[in-house]
Amino acid sequence: MHMSIFHNLKLRLSPLRINDPDFGPLLFIFIPNAPDQSYWEGEWTFPKTGSKISIGLPGDEHGPHSAARQFYLKLPGRFEQIISAARPELQKVLSKWRQQDLPPDIFTVITLTGFGLENPKEQPLRWDISFETTGDTWLSITIPFVRDTAQPSIVDT
Repeated sequence: MHMSIFHNLKLRLSPLRINDPDFGPLLFIFIPNAPDQSYWEGEWTFPKTGSKISIGLPGDEHGPHSAARQFYLKLPGRFEQIISAARPELQKVLSKWRQQDLPPDIFTVITLTGFGLENPKEQPLRWDISFETTGDTWLSITIPFVRDTAQPSIVDT
């Protein structure tokens, strides 16, 4: 009993860090009230854009779960398909907030900022992709996905 209290306190006060072979430096975010929702966060240089993006890999103190690792490692190979599925939502956001069309090269007006995944074993799989706009009007755009289907976007200003 006492060991787990001290162990949980230690995880909160002195978070674990690892240097992951695929994702680089990761920090363990321990959720004491729901340990199964704990995760590893970091900045991953995304192979398709060369930019640093935020990622959160569900896992425990021993490291990211292998299902989470596989999900992230498959993203670069699916990137074009993901962007194509996200495109209509991005167009809606730009039309509404900036009165502009999404150009053929979307990365002239937005940058990729991250991917999120809560439970890699959940069916259907739920995850998200996030972007920020460049230029005068800053917007943060998160597009939730269920499997490979984009859901309505969430916009922060």
